[in-house]
Amino acid sequence: MSDNNQCRQCGTCCRKGGPALHQEDASLLTEGVIQLQDLCTFRAGELVRDTSNESVVPLPEEIVKIAAPAGARPDEWTCRFLMENNKCFIHDKHPAECRALFCDDPKALLSMHGKERLDRKAILELLHAPQWLIDTVEAHEARCNYAALIELASHLEEQEEARRALVEVVEYDRAFRDLVAEKGNVNREMMNFLFGRPLMQTVIMFGIDARTNADGSVTLVQTTKATLKR
Repeated sequence: MSDNNQCRQCGTCCRKGGPALHQEDASLLTEGVIQLQDLCTFRAGELVRDTSNESVVPLPEEIVKIAAPAGARPDEWTCRFLMENNKCFIHDKHPAECRALFCDDPKALLSMHGKERLDRKAILELLHAPQWLIDTVEAHEARCNYAALIELASHLEEQEEARRALVEVVEYDRAFRDLVAEKGNVNREMMNFLFGRPLMQTVIMFGIDARTNADGSVTLVQTTKATLKR
């Protein structure tokens, strides 16, 4: 950022979402400035807001971003490191995208789009995570990937089998997280990094509300007719 492009510290950019992590942010992870519970993975195929043109688009590839504050609503995008005085909690060591961003002239930030990003596997390997945890992430992705979910969701109105299969995947995602937390002794606050946002929340992208019944089972309720891209 040049001397002419001075941040006004209004907090607007930080309220539009935390930055994605790039390879040059690796030291922030190895030094513990940013920890896994501070991250959220947006998986390939997931619908997200493109802040460059304020549209909602499916992600072509995985992105790992700084998460919203703990306990935030599913539609909350504010970076968790934004403080009440509009200052950044880790300003002296903030990520590369934050250093590049100037709201009146976003060219530097846009030039980083899709380049040298860190994904979950790269981060886990960087932090020398056990192989079983890397394998667990891959197993979850194989069962709960968005390409398969989009295919199922496109047949919900006419196929009972598709509705049943989608419920099974949503329930699997929920149970899988519980199992990893309990049997693997993994901090639950890391789940949104390891497995992305819960499908109980994100199936809304298909125009579906996932509701938990009294017995713990899941019911899917069609709220709107979503436009799905295969």
